Amino acid sequence: MDIKQILLDQLSGAATEKLGSQNGLDANQTNSTVNAALTAILSGLQQEASSSKGAEQLDAAVTKKHNGSILADLAEAVGSGANKADGGKILEHIFGNKAEKVTDTVAENAGVSSSAAGDILATLAPIVLGQLGQKKQSEGLDVSGLASILLGQKSGKGDGGVGDVVSGMFSKKNAGLLMLLLGFLKMFIGRKK
Repeated sequence: MDIKQILLDQLSGAATEKLGSQNGLDANQTNSTVNAALTAILSGLQQEASSSKGAEQLDAAVTKKHNGSILADLAEAVGSGANKADGGKILEHIFGNKAEKVTDTVAENAGVSSSAAGDILATLAPIVLGQLGQKKQSEGLDVSGLASILLGQKSGKGDGGVGDVVSGMFSKKNAGLLMLLLGFLKMFIGRKK
């Protein structure tokens, strides 16, 4: 099951047109931005689901708040300020202080302004979680089942685009953490001698 393709199919038509008109984009720019934004969000969620703690947090989020009801009227959802505010919080959680870099990468990839890319990312984040929540409910997935579905998605890595940038950010973040832990370990071993 390709979550990105399902979302692209669901978003076609009125929802995409509304996203484009809200941001002053033509159809090609809108489609390109939606595609890049979905790749970024799904790549970030894959990174999240690759740790047991992240997978549990994601499972809790889709269980408590993102049950798929947002998918009932996507044209309405893309115009909702409340959904966009929620999306901003989701992006902050997934990307942390790298959210701006992700936005700039999506903008550059799609050839649109950072404000348009940011708006579309924030709008789509709760929709992506809604799709995952619906999948969890309809298939009775537990934490590992949900993580497995996410990790089985094509991440967009290897295309030289958004997926690569998002994955690279997380591996650098993890490499920095590893170096920090190694530094503490050396200090600890040095004191024991």
